[in-house]
Amino acid sequence: MAFEMAFPLLVTLFFFVGAFLLVGHHLRSQRAQRELPSRDTWLASRGEAGASCARCDSYETEERGLDDKDDTVRVVSCANCKALLYRFDRNPGDGGS
Repeated sequence: MAFEMAFPLLVTLFFFVGAFLLVGHHLRSQRAQRELPSRDTWLASRGEAGASCARCDSYETEERGLDDKDDTVRVVSCANCKALLYRFDRNPGDGGS
């Protein structure tokens, strides 16, 4: 009898804890992307390594918008290991999609 009464409360508790953890992870991810260095700063810090990934030395990159696919602030990550590399501002007239 006690389990039957506690079960809905436990389900609700796990739902809210899970939602809280998921939102917290998303906010930490967004903060990390907003704090990325600009492209020029990142390239200057890489020195002779150039535009290769610091984690896996790959030269292949992926680009996506910071908030959505049409955002002018772009976040670049390594296509191989998915490490966040840098961000840059794309002007609307620069040949974007």
